[in-house]
Amino acid sequence: MQQFLNKHSFANLSMLNKYHQIILLSLFILSSCISNNEEELYTDCDTNNVTYSSHIKPYIENSCVSCHNTNLPSGGIDYSNFEGIKKTIDDGSFLGSIKHSSSYSAMPPSSPMTDDCKISQIQAWIDQGAEKN
Repeated sequence: MQQFLNKHSFANLSMLNKYHQIILLSLFILSSCISNNEEELYTDCDTNNVTYSSHIKPYIENSCVSCHNTNLPSGGIDYSNFEGIKKTIDDGSFLGSIKHSSSYSAMPPSSPMTDDCKISQIQAWIDQGAEKN
């Protein structure tokens, strides 16, 4: 009986080792597919056709308007309309805040910085004249 248990325990251990080998090999192969080239990482970030209605307004509605609106203009800022947004775009405080620049209040507060793609899109929109398009 002891020989039977030893034989089967060794067989299970052998299968377990093969299983670990397969997993390690798979992880090695998958990790080699990671790119550290910044240009390749952000190829899906379109900054050429950025519009207020498609890119900027949805971001502001999802990230800013809950605190900066007509009824609750936190910091005296109302992003419920284009004019309120344009004011902080023109004075640089909007971009400074979402970039968490040192001389601005980091926005959104208690949240990670806005992702690089969205910041690039907002910057492109500003560079194109920050129109209500």
